[in-house]
Amino acid sequence: MFKKGMYAIYGGKEYRCSKTSDGKIELISRDHADLNLGFEHSKTNNSVYIKVVSVQETDDVFRINPLAKYKGELFPVSDGGKDNVLLDTTNTSLANKYGFERTDKYMYSKYVDISEVEIIEEKKPYPKELLT
Repeated sequence: MFKKGMYAIYGGKEYRCSKTSDGKIELISRDHADLNLGFEHSKTNNSVYIKVVSVQETDDVFRINPLAKYKGELFPVSDGGKDNVLLDTTNTSLANKYGFERTDKYMYSKYVDISEVEIIEEKKPYPKELLT
C-alpha cells in the first residue's frame, strides 16, 4: 500500500534496499525482468530478486517515511491494510482531539479508513557515510 524504509536509485529505477555488513547495498526487486540486469533469486524466496552493489553504483540512497494527512494534520503511518491505516502520535492534545487511544506510555494510535487520509511519502537522503 505504501512505501516505508530504505530505497536506492540504481540504473534509473527505484529499489527497496538494505545495507550489508561490508558497506554495500543489497537491492531488492520483485520484477522478474531484473534477472536480465544481474539480479539473482533470493535464497529464501524465489519470487524476490537481489543484487549487491557498491554505494557508488547507486544514483541516490534515501529513506521513505509515510505520513498520512488526516483532517488537516500529518501523522506517521505505522501499519496499513487494504482498507485502513494505523496512525500514531505522541501529541496528547491531537490524540484527544481526534479520538486516538493510548497504546503505550507516550503513544496514541487510531485506525482510520484509507479514504479518510492522503498518504504522503517523506523522502530523506540517507547519508552515504553511514553506508560504508
